[in-house]
Amino acid sequence: MKKLLLGVVGLVFMSLSVQAQRPDLPGALLVDVGVNNWGNAPDNIALNNFQSKTVNLTYYYDLPIGNNGFTFTPGLGLSLERYSFEDNLTFTSSVDASSIRTIAATDLNSLVSNPISFDKSKLALHYVDIPLELRYYKSKNQYNRGFRAALGLKVGVLYSSFVKYTYEDRGGDNRTVKDRQDLGINRFRYGVQARVGFGGISLFSFYELSDKWDIAPAGGENTRTLTFGISLTGF
Repeated sequence: MKKLLLGVVGLVFMSLSVQAQRPDLPGALLVDVGVNNWGNAPDNIALNNFQSKTVNLTYYYDLPIGNNGFTFTPGLGLSLERYSFEDNLTFTSSVDASSIRTIAATDLNSLVSNPISFDKSKLALHYVDIPLELRYYKSKNQYNRGFRAALGLKVGVLYSSFVKYTYEDRGGDNRTVKDRQDLGINRFRYGVQARVGFGGISLFSFYELSDKWDIAPAGGENTRTLTFGISLTGF
């Protein structure tokens, strides 16, 4: 995730530096880099917000509404979300004899035999998104310049989820466990998003209106994500 973030940010800034020479392509590729927080988090779970990140890669196409600087702007993109846990916890999924699935916040010490120490524990969620925005551009004929603001909706479909944690074993070796499984996450999500900025740089926020879990761990019945960060475009 760290390498992806550095690569994305570097690529966008390189593109911004040569923006005046870029071809006049339809639409634009927008990169969001943000931090995540949970409203009504599951019981016993605390997020490390600085390490809980989202990267969105979205292609947008502006459809002008008249000649007053407003556009209707649909898009298609990918969302890569990470949630980093404190206190050596992760999520586990189990199915009983009646085929009833249960999701629980679980201490890593109960999953790993005699570790020396734990490093990171994360939940990763990947979505395909369709955002729909109403935008306003101060510069009506040059969308890549001047003040801009947007308000809209975003719907997404989950296509991958897994937990990942690292630890040091008794032999001093660093181990990484990546467990891809059904974690009860709501497959479909929707929410509202907004952005405001100047030229190729904006601030953005996204708030889920749908619940994070379809089969929720204890206390997570109404968990929803709030993400805020920066948006970069130069393509």
